[in-house]
Amino acid sequence: MKLLEPITIGSLKLRNRIVMPPMATLYGSADGTVSPRLYEYYLRRARGGVGLVVVENTAPSPGAINYPNTLEIHDPASEPGFARLARGIKAAGAAAAIQLFHPGRQMHPKYTGNVPVAPSAIPCPVMRAVPRPLDVDDIQRLIEHFVQGAVRARAAGFDAVEIHAAHGYLVGQFLSPLANQRSDAYGGDTARRARFAVEIGSAIREQLGDDFPLLLRFSADEKIAGGLTLAETRRLVPLFEQAGYSALHVSAGCYPSMEWIVQPYLQTPGCLAELAAAVRKETNLPVIAVGRISDPNIAEAILRDGSADLVSMGRALIADPDLPHKTVAGRQDSIRPCLACNVCIQAVGHGPTRCAVNPEMGHEAEQGRALPAAARILVVGGGPAGMEAARAATNRGHQVTLIERSMALGGQLRLAADFPSKPEFGRLLKYYQASLARSPVEVILNTEADVRLLEGFEVDRLVVATGAIPRPLALVEPATHPRICQALEILEKRTPLGGDIIIVGGGLLGLDTAEFLSPNADRVTVFEAGRHVADELEWNVRRMRLKSLKARGVRIVEQTRLVRLDGHSAIYRDREEVEHAMRADAVVLALGLVPYNPLGDAGPGLPFEVTLIGDCRHPGGITAAVSQGRVVGSG
Repeated sequence: MKLLEPITIGSLKLRNRIVMPPMATLYGSADGTVSPRLYEYYLRRARGGVGLVVVENTAPSPGAINYPNTLEIHDPASEPGFARLARGIKAAGAAAAIQLFHPGRQMHPKYTGNVPVAPSAIPCPVMRAVPRPLDVDDIQRLIEHFVQGAVRARAAGFDAVEIHAAHGYLVGQFLSPLANQRSDAYGGDTARRARFAVEIGSAIREQLGDDFPLLLRFSADEKIAGGLTLAETRRLVPLFEQAGYSALHVSAGCYPSMEWIVQPYLQTPGCLAELAAAVRKETNLPVIAVGRISDPNIAEAILRDGSADLVSMGRALIADPDLPHKTVAGRQDSIRPCLACNVCIQAVGHGPTRCAVNPEMGHEAEQGRALPAAARILVVGGGPAGMEAARAATNRGHQVTLIERSMALGGQLRLAADFPSKPEFGRLLKYYQASLARSPVEVILNTEADVRLLEGFEVDRLVVATGAIPRPLALVEPATHPRICQALEILEKRTPLGGDIIIVGGGLLGLDTAEFLSPNADRVTVFEAGRHVADELEWNVRRMRLKSLKARGVRIVEQTRLVRLDGHSAIYRDREEVEHAMRADAVVLALGLVPYNPLGDAGPGLPFEVTLIGDCRHPGGITAAVSQGRVVGSG
């Protein structure tokens, strides 16, 4: 595979063309130094076989700190940690780079107290704070901060430095006609808007010489009206090359177009490759493509068709650090897939990041602890929580039996896997099924577990992962509607419905049901009692889901409560407590879930330790289910 071939960036040789791009984790220490947690996180990805690791956004000055636990390379106290991190990454066979960053007007002042600055006093549409415009002396000081950050990075042992000019941050703000409305030497036409990025590159090159690789990450298209476009970017590329940059890392978007920065599953895999291809036509420098490249086959296709020279596989390496090694070994079916669900970025800014499918993320140091004494473990329930518990337990040397009441493993994951808009959920289901098939776990299907059955097993521990059942409809008056259905049943049986349909409940289950029913229905209306539907989704995923449902003709009515059903009419109250009637040929209930435990109160009387995980403990979605499965299975 071309993906696995070595390549050079300037004087730096990489073992393959897979790049781990910088992704904020908030795993650093509160003082901006490299914490043990951060060190182990990066070391784990380097050991997985990646060619280049680019350490996350790092502040070259105190004014560039964006949120708690941001790395700070300007502080001499951080030098030992950075040096250890660079040594560790390189000792594992990967090259080590670090990204230098300033948020500019996209700063989070509530977390740090820093004042947002920008080329012009124009607020970011998302952050809204009016930034202080930079004068020329400010700009020269910032350039020197970037230079000194690069000097410290090389002294710490990093092989390369990347300048962050993408995603609407400060250097990118200078490039953008939307954010930069200056009339001096740093604004106006394309070349003057590029001057800040050009002078940073030239100054670093002058200080460090020609043999130290310098990468530039930028948004080739900001994907917003009035922002930087690909046509302008084409004219920028020769300027970047002349400034001394060694490779171009081609991304897209800014905060108002966040769905192009961290692309949800509704975006096409490899969706930004065409931007990389356009940039590559303008330069002889190595070009790095990014944008939902989570499958080695997609990465290979991008390289084969000449769109790029390297590929960034960020969230894919969060989900499975061993993706490169598994690709080398031809074991691509054992790669744990990224769902592009964006759970990883939901907490960024106020808490450490996490992964929905890889609960080991951020806990890599725990993997080396001593194995417990082998135990006989019985897992009841083959959904995500039960499958993860069984997988983790057998990997720790336990003897595991898994009982599932249906004819196939997967639980509610099977429902998500059937959606054309969620192909990655199908890949995750296949990953678990294949993992358990290769393991010594004994799987017993089509068997309902009860106390009498369980008493026949000789085990040391029982893990109950039996999921949840639909919450029943509770109305003041008895329902007299001829067709009331549960959303779970509709999705399980793939039952289409026609006519006018009302879905009661605007959580993820309600939206999935609306998507499924919309092609055959005359009208689908979702009632949500709260202020917002699908609050559990990351906001970019939520925004794209709502846009998709609107295009399908689905109507969503928030702060609306169903009061009663009368014949083919649904009586509801709006946010003003005014009653209305709406025709409903079918009423579908998506009111959430309640725990299902077939053991009832008999669990404590069983002759072994009993642990409840997943939805049967508390309905909380796939992230909580997988995390709890890992914890109980690894014990």
